[in-house]
Amino acid sequence: MLVQLTRFACGGLAVGFTAHHLVSDGRATSNFFVAWSQATRGAALDPAPVHDRAAFFRPRDPPRVEFEHRGVEFKKPAAHQHAKAALGISNGDGHDDEVVVHKAHFSREFISRLKSQASPPGAGRPCSTLRCVVAHLWRCITAARGLDGSVATSVCIAVDGRARMSPPVPDGYTGNVVLWARPTAAARDLVARPLRHAVELINRELARVDGAYFGSFVDFAASGAVEEEGLVPAADAAEMVLSPSIEVDSWLRIPFYDLDFGGGRPCFFMPSYLPVEGLLILLPSCHGDGSVDAYVPLFSRNMDAFKSCCYSVDLVDD
Repeated sequence: MLVQLTRFACGGLAVGFTAHHLVSDGRATSNFFVAWSQATRGAALDPAPVHDRAAFFRPRDPPRVEFEHRGVEFKKPAAHQHAKAALGISNGDGHDDEVVVHKAHFSREFISRLKSQASPPGAGRPCSTLRCVVAHLWRCITAARGLDGSVATSVCIAVDGRARMSPPVPDGYTGNVVLWARPTAAARDLVARPLRHAVELINRELARVDGAYFGSFVDFAASGAVEEEGLVPAADAAEMVLSPSIEVDSWLRIPFYDLDFGGGRPCFFMPSYLPVEGLLILLPSCHGDGSVDAYVPLFSRNMDAFKSCCYSVDLVDD
């Protein structure tokens, strides 16, 4: 973990933070920020940190590997790049492949419109903000990229296993309890069908990554197959181009604007990172009115097309 404090002559203070994602997931990072702010004010830490990794992720006896984890959480080295080469997808090394980042701001009213389009008729509760915004962005980015209609595109969404595992992992666990859901569709089908279809794909995959799936993953990871077969994690930190797919990191539940390090609440927060084409970051806007900011990195050649549709209700109403 690295922390950088920058003090300004006006009295302002910027706090920069980075950590290795293998050490902590979004929930653990959120808990760390909350505990840090509580400690600076002399308040009790809530939730209390928990670090007993071995107790929560002990393989079952006998092990039960009930799901396929090869090609999902683990892969053969370089297999993904070979697949991209077969599809003719660039690695982003050319001059025309500059990655630019657009900060898309979705108002509370626009999100309400998305929810009305994404929720099934007569649904008891509307679609969540995260799911409808992710579905909308997935469709917009797919359209903006101009992918061949038969190309398969997926969206990687982190699934927190704390409440899904049995027994549950405490909220205060400081570590990484995240696996990925990967809803997938043909590009033509995703764009042509209504927003509700994309949400249904997301809902189905999120439900699939349940407690049984997490248990199966723990058993497989401890089985020795990873070492024997030379498998590597499917999540590759060196990968700079995700097309034809996207990945979403949701920070919507991290209470950035409620943190108080002794000098009051922050006035602004933003991610600072090396842009990866297709890696989206969602966070609550600084207005505190339920609106959402999405940082969207795409190739410059696709950005105008994305901007033309991401705020449009026409795509929503297809």
